[in-house]
Amino acid sequence: MPPRSFLDHAAKAAEIVARFSKSKTASETSYATVRDYCESLDDLPQITGLDGDLKNVQRPWAVKALLRAQPPPARLLEIGGGEPIVSGFLTELGYDVTLVDPYDGSGNGPTEYEQYASAFPKVKLVRSHFEPDLRIFAPRSFDAIFSVSVLEHLSPESLANCFRAIEAFLKPDGASVHCFDFVLQGLVQEYDLSVANNILQHQARLEGHVLKNGMSDLLERLKTDTETFFLSPQGHHHWRGGLPYDQFPFRKVVSLQTIAFRSGT
Repeated sequence: MPPRSFLDHAAKAAEIVARFSKSKTASETSYATVRDYCESLDDLPQITGLDGDLKNVQRPWAVKALLRAQPPPARLLEIGGGEPIVSGFLTELGYDVTLVDPYDGSGNGPTEYEQYASAFPKVKLVRSHFEPDLRIFAPRSFDAIFSVSVLEHLSPESLANCFRAIEAFLKPDGASVHCFDFVLQGLVQEYDLSVANNILQHQARLEGHVLKNGMSDLLERLKTDTETFFLSPQGHHHWRGGLPYDQFPFRKVVSLQTIAFRSGT
């Protein structure tokens, strides 16, 4: 597979970096909006698609969040990225990017390690689960660790292990940046609420505090904000994967977004 490129010249990369790294971001929990999606179609069409899937708003959000949190040439690690679309784009913006993924098909993940290594030669692909005892990385050696639609698929035990690894390899004041699917209304909404609360608690602990207020305010905004970006019916049909509709009925799915900065020295 020939190398894949997103940007046709260095000036475009410099323009993107200058535009989105002007203001430093703060710790926050937010959600994807239609405004952000439309602006991404205008500004980052290389990684913003039109097929109604949540990744079309999540991928550009992750890039913009990282540019604001840790501008290039920062050292980044992506957890479980599969096809390195975000990581590959970030390398063209001047980042040093490592992607850790087992590429073994677990959790319906990809297996195309060789193809991705060929298509994205600038991304350092590590064929492994993200564990705190990975000896190939020095402790506290990454400026930011991020994921796109990964954490919600982990069991509570695996999620806790993942955050132990983030704590092991993220520099003090480094950014932990994640976006993940969340069922706001419909089947499994109570389960997804517990998962989201767990993820946000881990982010809070990374900063040295405990999440006290839960998600009640955020849930109210999600339900009442006209700008909330939902998974489209077309995206839902793709997710259904041929299952009978009664087994996989529509649910309102949004993307939650969280940025935290590791405390400590």
